[in-house]
Amino acid sequence: MSEQGNLNKRGLASASSETRERVAKAGGEAPHQKRGLQAAASETRQAVARKGGLARGEQRRKAKQAKEVDVNEKPAEMTQTS
Repeated sequence: MSEQGNLNKRGLASASSETRERVAKAGGEAPHQKRGLQAAASETRQAVARKGGLARGEQRRKAKQAKEVDVNEKPAEMTQTS
């Protein structure tokens, strides 16, 4: 396979033939049973639970929306007429 051909491939496709064969023999099984938050430390799971389970991007989006609402509201003294 050419050098240029390897640059366009990702993951297992870019691995050597020996590695691809070894993975195929193993059946593609992961060495761990738990994934994602299940595999995280208990402190991490507790921190996520405290924050409502939102991903970081979702937290930032909700904070930005809340900030925009605050900015768009007029202060009470400006809305009263004398």
